[in-house]
Amino acid sequence: MRFISASALWWLLLSLPIILFYLLKLKRTRRVVPSVLLWARAVEELEANSPFRKLRRSLLLLLQLLFLAAIVVAVARPLVISRSLAAGNTIIIIYSTASMNTLDEAGGSRLERARQIAHEMVAGLRASDRAAIIESSSRVTLRSALSPDRAALDNAIDQVSSTDTAGTLKDAVRLAEQMAASEHDASIVIISDGAGVMTGLENSSAQEVPRQNEIGRNNSALRFVRVGNRSENLGITSMISRARYDGRQELFASVSNFSNADKTVDVDLTVDGRLIDVRSIAIPPNQVGRLVFDSLPLEGGLSELKLNADDELSSDNIAFCFVAPSRRLRVGVATEDSFLLRALAVDSQIDARRIEKADPSLIEKFDCLVVSGTSSMEALQGNRPLLVINPPDLSPLCHSIGKLERPEPAIVARAHPVNAYLSYADMHVESSPRLQTAPWLRPIVSTSYGDGLLWAGDDGRRRVVVVGFDLSASDMPLKVEFPIFVANAISWLSGGDKSQIPRDVRAGQPVTISTTEKGVRVAAPDGELTDLSASSEGAIVFADTLRVGRYEVSGAQSFGVSLLSATESNNTPRDSIPGRGGEIAAQRETFRSEREAWRWIAMAGLMILGFEWWAYQRRIG
Repeated sequence: MRFISASALWWLLLSLPIILFYLLKLKRTRRVVPSVLLWARAVEELEANSPFRKLRRSLLLLLQLLFLAAIVVAVARPLVISRSLAAGNTIIIIYSTASMNTLDEAGGSRLERARQIAHEMVAGLRASDRAAIIESSSRVTLRSALSPDRAALDNAIDQVSSTDTAGTLKDAVRLAEQMAASEHDASIVIISDGAGVMTGLENSSAQEVPRQNEIGRNNSALRFVRVGNRSENLGITSMISRARYDGRQELFASVSNFSNADKTVDVDLTVDGRLIDVRSIAIPPNQVGRLVFDSLPLEGGLSELKLNADDELSSDNIAFCFVAPSRRLRVGVATEDSFLLRALAVDSQIDARRIEKADPSLIEKFDCLVVSGTSSMEALQGNRPLLVINPPDLSPLCHSIGKLERPEPAIVARAHPVNAYLSYADMHVESSPRLQTAPWLRPIVSTSYGDGLLWAGDDGRRRVVVVGFDLSASDMPLKVEFPIFVANAISWLSGGDKSQIPRDVRAGQPVTISTTEKGVRVAAPDGELTDLSASSEGAIVFADTLRVGRYEVSGAQSFGVSLLSATESNNTPRDSIPGRGGEIAAQRETFRSEREAWRWIAMAGLMILGFEWWAYQRRIG
């Protein structure tokens, strides 16, 4: 037992005045009587009240001292050990990051054990108790507010799902603090293996988990219940690509061994689904193995590194990294426009070559084509990605249905990769044909009346960007953004539109998808399909990157989600977590907690006081 207000025990010194009153002699009136035989009891009392004599046994004195002790102990707010971990108002935080997927609890995961503990805690609640459920991973989710409804709390616990993300307890504890601050007798219980909790908490007191009696304004208690027993894990903890001196790309990866034994593991590297390299690496205990891959495809792509390891945590056995193309884009140019030729020449990533009435087999060797007017009808009618400026009537691509005088440009698809870093706000066009285009060509810049000026689209065979007016009839080539427009168009046409979707992201990180379609469908690694609608600017934010693996996007390139977290891969259960005042020791699933017992003690004191009054009345009667 311990006391919240132990200083109140000094009030026990009030027992000294009570005893002193019993020691003091009472002043009595003298009377003369013929005999003291009938006054023996009075003589005894006279002796007992003689000053500083030895105390006689007195029931009233004992009861008064017991009453004082009960009231003082109640004011000191004693805490007694209870068999239940939850009492009063309990806020339960369940950690659901990647390390909680570790299989070490009789074949089940740590998260399953954490949910089981939470269910047992809810089952042990008294009728007057309430509980809340918070899920903490890369983001915080309040599954249930404080409630006495056990069925609702059990349902909230079942909704806590596993993720492959990294995270900290900082935001979850802050939310719990706010909930506990307005409640009486509130406490916070964290159910976790402690792995990853250290992130961001070791060196900054502003981020630390509050220690016991430091949460909120009501001295709420914080307890850490540890799950998990062992750690025998290998994991990919970093992966990055970079260009070498010769322009070729190379890939670096780190594989960490968090066990106490030597480990040898086979590693597979694929790029866009093609197997590139297979290796075997031996890693000493608690050490990091380094891998370098330099024989990567020139065209680059999404690389996937996989460990063929049968360990306790699978989410760190796979990682993704986008490898940029190592060669320059081959662009065929059919134009006499000097501004356009200069814009192509300033881009070091473009290898532009002039084409005239070339053979179709030669045109097929280019990544994309740039055509102005009718310079090359073969290019216009081919199957290569195409940037066409001031196109002729070419069915079914486009044909003129009128003329626009001094149109005012306005972006209608700001999120499209071709419009990246562009505004067109001060661009002026003298005149432009009014074009009717194929349905798959969507306007990305239009006039204030809704007529298109620039279009982009994909017919399933090739991508096409159309500039509907002659560059000489505008000041667009004179703008500093013109080379950016050309670079954006060439990049998107050749498929190197990394700006459209980040090809490699960390688990839990939102992904922004740019599209000219009304929406896209995203297929998660587990096969779950999500339909998303685009905003008016063509942007879609996909936030459910909670599982490691490859995500397929309709009408766009796939992207990969990786864990790449040493703190999560090092899934050794922690015996404590950091707090503001020091380490908070773990309770190994011990269903014991401290409950305040002052109410019962105060009630016992009142009963003693009532009995003392009855004994006194009976004595004087």
